[in-house]
Amino acid sequence: MLRRAAISGTCASLVSTGMLARGGTVDCGSAFAPVNAVSHWIWGERAMHANRPSVRHTMLGYVIHHAMSVFWAVFYETAVARHHARGAAGTLALGGLGVAALACLVDLTCTPHRLTPGFERRLSPRMLTLVYLAFGLALPLGSLLVRHTARKG
Repeated sequence: MLRRAAISGTCASLVSTGMLARGGTVDCGSAFAPVNAVSHWIWGERAMHANRPSVRHTMLGYVIHHAMSVFWAVFYETAVARHHARGAAGTLALGGLGVAALACLVDLTCTPHRLTPGFERRLSPRMLTLVYLAFGLALPLGSLLVRHTARKG
């Protein structure tokens, strides 16, 4: 299960990071700004104003985002296993969107300010919605990749 969560979480992390970059380009003129903002967990308010790529902000921001993506993927994979929903891609997508909705709710309303994703302060509500949608739709990619690989092998 942890292996599947690592794969699903990696897919969701990569796709949602791509959407963060697109949103940053559109909303604040920097593809790196939303990912940099995640590093506010360590660097505080300074991270909210970092627009250029750096190890300090971009790399750390991505590592945190990736870790949290795998964290949420554990819930996704648990739900998929519990409901034996490994069949239809549509069912997997609904599960991914459900976990993304839960992640959004927790991230933006239940989490202490210091531990929020940070990118919500750099993106418009529209782009933020697209980030969470991308995350939710990418979670099933891991399940589909594992299934496809198992069929080939």
